[in-house]
Parts: sequence; C-alpha cells; structure tokens
Amino acid sequence: MKNKPSYILAGLLVAAVMATATARPGGGYVFEESPRAVLTELGAGASRHGKLLMRTSNLYMPVVYGADRNQAQFGLALSSDFGDSFESLTPISEPGAVVSSHGENSPTLAINGIEFYALWEQNNSQGGTDLMFARSLRFGRKFHKPIKVTDKATPSSNAFSNLAVAPNGDLYAVWLDGRDPEHTQPGSSHVYFTKSTDKGATWSRNLPIAGNVCPCCRPAVAFGAAGEVFVAWRNVDGEDMRDMKISVSRDHGATFSDPVFISRDNWKISGCPHTGPQFAVRGKRLYVAWHSDAESTNAGIRLAWSDDSGRSFSRPVIVSGGVLDTNHPSMSLSEDGRLLLVFQGREPAEKEGWGAVRPFLVEIDEKGKASPPIVVPGSRKTASFPAVLAGTVGRTFVAWTEATDRGVQVVLVRGRRR
Repeated sequence: MKNKPSYILAGLLVAAVMATATARPGGGYVFEESPRAVLTELGAGASRHGKLLMRTSNLYMPVVYGADRNQAQFGLALSSDFGDSFESLTPISEPGAVVSSHGENSPTLAINGIEFYALWEQNNSQGGTDLMFARSLRFGRKFHKPIKVTDKATPSSNAFSNLAVAPNGDLYAVWLDGRDPEHTQPGSSHVYFTKSTDKGATWSRNLPIAGNVCPCCRPAVAFGAAGEVFVAWRNVDGEDMRDMKISVSRDHGATFSDPVFISRDNWKISGCPHTGPQFAVRGKRLYVAWHSDAESTNAGIRLAWSDDSGRSFSRPVIVSGGVLDTNHPSMSLSEDGRLLLVFQGREPAEKEGWGAVRPFLVEIDEKGKASPPIVVPGSRKTASFPAVLAGTVGRTFVAWTEATDRGVQVVLVRGRRR
C-alpha cells in the first residue's frame, strides 16, 4: 500500500480533532474551578435549598438560612454583576417565623417582570405548618406581609408546594394536601391547587386535582403555548407502583383532564422516594424529567416529551448515562433556546462507585437528544438538590447544598458554553 500524501494525513488529523471537539461531553461547557458559599459573604450562617432565577442582568437566589432548623428563615439574595458579589439578604418570611424546609419540601419563587412571588411552608402554633405566600411588586427589594393560601377549616398536612406565573400573569400554586384522607388509599395524598388573578392579593378556593399521590414528591406546574396549565405528580397505586402522571387544564384552571401516565416505569417502592417531576416548555414541546429506580440496569434520570399538549408522551430516554445514584433533576431554558438539565449522582469509576455525590450537567437539543453528562466541578463532599439556570450568550449557573467547614451551605459555580 502506498503512503498517503501528507495533506491527506493532515486532513484526517484535523477531521479527527474536529470530531473529538464536536463530541466533547456537555457541549463544551467550562466552569470556574471552585464554587463559592455565597451566603457566608452576607453573614447568613447556615443555608440550604438555594434556587436560581434571572431578570435582565440580575441574578437572584432565594434561600433558606439560619443557625438551625428551629430558626430557619426565607430570603432573597441579589447579584447585579452575574454572581461576582451579592447584596444583603432581603427577608421574605417574617421575623420570628420558622420556615419548614426539608428535602423537596422547600420554598419556591417566581418572577414576572418586576413582580416577585414566593411560596413556602411555615411552622404554626398547633405543631403543623401553614402554606404561606408573599409578594414584592417592585423588583424583590421588599416583600409584603405574608398571607396563608390554604382555606381549610380543619388543620391537616400540606407540603411540597410549587408556584408558577402563567403567561397572562395569573399565579398558580400546587401542593400535596392531607385534608381528604377518606378519599385516598393509606400512605398517599392529594394534589391541590389554587389560583390568583390579582397578583396574589387574593386566592381562589382550594380544589383537588388528583388523589392517590405519593405524599412526599413535589408536584410540578407549567404552561403551554395555547394557555394550557400542566400539573404532574408521582402517582401511587395499591401495589406501591410510583410512576408519573399528568393532568391538563385548557380553561385556565376551571377544569382539569383525567390524568394520564407520562410513563409506566413500574417503580415499586414501599416508601416515599422524595423525588418529583420537573417541567420545561420549549415552543410547543413539553418536557418532563424525573428519577426512577424501576430497573437496576435502567435506573437514572428519565426524559420524555409531549407534542400534543400533554395528551401523550414519547418513550422516555435515560439522560444520566452511567452516573450512579441519580436524583433530583432541575431544568432551565434560556432566552436563546438552550435547554439544560442538572442532577445529582456519583461517578461510576470513582472509588468503585462510592465517590462523592456531585452535580452533573447535560444539554438537550431540539430533537430531545441529551449530551453526555459532565461533572460540574467543585463539589467536595455531597452535593444535594442542585439547581441550574441557563443564561443568555452561554452563561450557565449551578447551585447546590453542600456540607462545608462552615456548616451546610448553598454554593454557586458559574460556567460558559464554548
């Protein structure tokens, strides 16, 4: 065989390099080497369950903070320089009130222009909790006095709430409510919802959407291009199968459709897995991400999508690759169309699969294909409940809760897409 001309070899080498670069995991994201415990800069003590939102160039981080769980407060940290520094915390919960935040039962924040809306669980004097709401109509700089959104005459459990703003400005709150135990099988709950059409000043009657719901997996709420209201939850049947269902309202919450399965994973677990679904809407496509351990050979973060407004869903795909012990997906869609998903898990090759729990990032293209997961750098011990924010021009922000030398802290690391 004759030797190949040098220009052909050079061309093959360039092609190989380009192919390697194109296949680079995570679409070529680069991150800061070290995350920062940003709340320590504000003297907040311990912190946990941070989330990420952005308005123009301002980065917002709602967090639970305080010396211990008996002093937990809910507040909002603002950065006007993309996370270089954060201003002092703006309190959302009232002084002396104790915020209940554990696992997925953590506060949520929604932004609509200059309006900021918050929803959380708060301990009450009867030994239970109340579902509380507060709003700021001027950029989150100061919040109004919190109000209770549940309308129960008899106290019962309510937890694992979620809050979202519809395209027309209406507010929707969903949560798990234990007020109807006679209408659910033992060990399950109801998904309830309420709606506000006046920026949270008043709320509608609380109404159930579905029963026989896993009682510690947060439900999700999102909105379609035609004004649909999507609500998803983890169902539980009499044989302890805990798979995802969805119901849709096409009349602004007046009625909801009969629930349909997003996927029949057949995950049987005699207990509550504390892991609910996550929504993202890109154009007319509704994405749902969730964790399942239905099969030991097929466990991981699943992704499915619907192109018919939640009537049917694609066959789910595993987007977590070979990552072990996955959980708690979080999705974010940027203004320029990047759909990012972050989740927690362990690298399979590290310490025979028992390395630290770290955050992993994938990007989902227009066809629903996910890039190979990459480790978000900086986690030293255990990263839990990661949150992702896809900013403009490739900016990417990931936050999670981690045990540090200064106690449990919310940490933040920033990246860019190459």
